[in-house]
Formats: sequence, structure tokens, C-alpha cells
Amino acid sequence: MHANRAEEIMKSADVIGVQYRNNAVWIDNIDKGRNTAYVTYLEKGNTVHVSIDRLVETGPVTGRQ
Repeated sequence: MHANRAEEIMKSADVIGVQYRNNAVWIDNIDKGRNTAYVTYLEKGNTVHVSIDRLVETGPVTGRQ
């Protein structure tokens, strides 16, 4: 993923799915200068600092199952 797209997702009113290492995450903060982001694992709740290049957009989230 590119930093600009990560920022769009983070600021979006819509919920857009993102994964890091095949796990759903929420983008908390972005550092465009370093091309990194702080993300929180949705299942575990822990926050990690990762390369934005490693994030994968999975598409809009329309409802919970």
C-alpha cells in the first residue's frame, strides 16, 4: 500500500478493511516521512509499528458477521 492511500483509509468515514500479515488491523497513525504506520490488531488489541508497504487493503467492510 502507498502512504497516501493509507492516509485516505485512516481518514475515511467508511470502514475499509486492511490487513497486516494476514490479520485484520486498524490504522491508528501514519508517518509519511518514514513510510510507517501504527496499526492495532483487531482481534488481539495490541498496537505495532509497521512499514506501510506491508499493509494490504481488503476492501469496504459492509457489516459484521
